[in-house]
Amino acid sequence: MLFFCHSHSKNHTFLYESLFTIIDSDKLRRVTDLLVILSNSSCSTNNTANQASTVATAATVLRTASSQTSKLVANRVGAALSGAAPAVKVASNGFSASTGMVGGDMAGKLGVWASGSWSGVEDSNSATAYEGDIVTGLVGADYQVTSSVVAGLFVGYEDVDIDTEYNGFNGQDGSLEGDGYTIAPYVGVQVTDMLSADLTLGYSDIEYDTVRFDPNTGNRITGSTDAERYFVTAGVSGTQALPYDFLAKIRGSFFYATEDKDAFTETESNGTTIAVGDETTELGQIFLDTRWAYQSFEGAEPYALIGLEYDIIKDDVTAAAGQSIADDDFGAKFGAGVNVDLGNNITGGFEAYTVEFREDYDEYTATANLRVKF
Repeated sequence: MLFFCHSHSKNHTFLYESLFTIIDSDKLRRVTDLLVILSNSSCSTNNTANQASTVATAATVLRTASSQTSKLVANRVGAALSGAAPAVKVASNGFSASTGMVGGDMAGKLGVWASGSWSGVEDSNSATAYEGDIVTGLVGADYQVTSSVVAGLFVGYEDVDIDTEYNGFNGQDGSLEGDGYTIAPYVGVQVTDMLSADLTLGYSDIEYDTVRFDPNTGNRITGSTDAERYFVTAGVSGTQALPYDFLAKIRGSFFYATEDKDAFTETESNGTTIAVGDETTELGQIFLDTRWAYQSFEGAEPYALIGLEYDIIKDDVTAAAGQSIADDDFGAKFGAGVNVDLGNNITGGFEAYTVEFREDYDEYTATANLRVKF
């Protein structure tokens, strides 16, 4: 008895060929049992080892790149509104007690800013294991339309570099590399002295290059595809002065993104081509972030960060029988940062945090920003 298994992506049909002579029903039963075993092995279309590098990493790229971009913009809206909102008081170090952001001389209505972030991500589940970096950079400008409304636009660049162990072979990892741009308008409204709201709508155009290895032959398989991503973030932020020059800043927000990847053709090292169908990934999350700031330092406002995140919409990774896939929806964020007043209407900040309580998943992020008001 001889079986041949040719492994492809999850969207490609696997061909089992068997050469055998059926002598009696008992032999037929044993052949059937063997086919079932093979269908649950690395020959299975649902086995992650047979899937393109865009599959198990899709939700992470959306979660890390798009939601991180949205958070960066939300922080920039908060900085812009700190000049639009009437302050309850301004401490000697120049911080507005109404927003907790650096006050300074806010006579101008135009602001320009730049922000950047780096995230290191790692999945340690053997069925979906990967590790890599996601870097985003944004530049934007906004205008104070009224005393309580700020509107702006930003453009951004995204770079994804992830090693995908789950579809590697004999110590060689697969990979996902991507880069592209983002453009998004945003608006912020100061509802009261202590309460503000913001909305961001965004579009991204991304190009991905993928590498994986046939789990049975070790042949290298490469491909490229384009993707379009749409996302929206809406949030409400509040501040509350606390005793001893402490300030609590709380933000609740909703994030949704959908990414459509084009169908593409993979090419195996032996020249074989493999058709991969188009793919749509959705992710919806709700966030609750709290920052506990101390305001008595001259020109600097350090703070501790504690946040919660919950996935309300998420596409599951397809797996074969016997493969265990982490399916938790909850995560927590712990970190610290500092806002600084550099004078001459220039403000900036730095923040670093880690994501915890997601099974088999680790994430470390650092962000920095600079804003100039004219």
